Amino acid sequence: MAEEEKFEPNIIAFTCNWCSYAGADLAGTSRIQYAPNMRLIRVMCSGRVEPTFMIEALQNGADGVCILGCHFGDCHYISGNYETKRRMDLMKDLFKDLGLDENRLMIEWVSASEGERFAQVVNDFTDKIRELGPLPEEYQQKLKLLKGAIEGSRLRIVLGSTKRAFEEGEIEEERYVQAMHDIAKEEIERMKIMEAVDKNKSMTVPEISEATGIDKLRLWRHILSLTQKLVLETAGEKDNYMIYQRRD
Repeated sequence: MAEEEKFEPNIIAFTCNWCSYAGADLAGTSRIQYAPNMRLIRVMCSGRVEPTFMIEALQNGADGVCILGCHFGDCHYISGNYETKRRMDLMKDLFKDLGLDENRLMIEWVSASEGERFAQVVNDFTDKIRELGPLPEEYQQKLKLLKGAIEGSRLRIVLGSTKRAFEEGEIEEERYVQAMHDIAKEEIERMKIMEAVDKNKSMTVPEISEATGIDKLRLWRHILSLTQKLVLETAGEKDNYMIYQRRD
């Protein structure tokens, strides 16, 4: 048998206590067969699942991650599943930005009475991950960048204020979702910049641009912000360009 045919994926599923976890329990008591690859983590609400939980699952051996929550309108905490949907949409967009396969992430809605649906969701996602194969080793560095960006204080502060404006009706959902994506993308770029500078000790803007793939115009904006925040500092000149290094 070929090696790829022997592959059985490891999948982490975050399940809502009130709906999808109860659906899994119903599938079990009803003796409905489904793939055994999924490891369930029960949370009180799907809205409790932070993006970092998904990233850490993939960093620690999972080949795919899914969130199973209540159907819209059935959340015990009113809007938790809506927040989860926005987070998953953001994560999938960022996966595409980084060249990662967003199909390794999934979100679905399963009620407490849907044992058969739970089994079908598990089987379908397991088949998809089995077809994709093991999580490539080269994903790990990109996942590290993504986690650093998501955990950054700037992202949390700005998104916190943006979320309040959204909830109070000051901005519409499309703008809120776009703001999440734009800010997260900027933070990933800054992580790339600092990684390149740390690796090479000091670099010019053209050198950073070549190393990171970030165009010079966007790069200048990042450099200006990072120097103003005393993260980077100048360290001389080279070929008529300033040299930048991490500030001690």
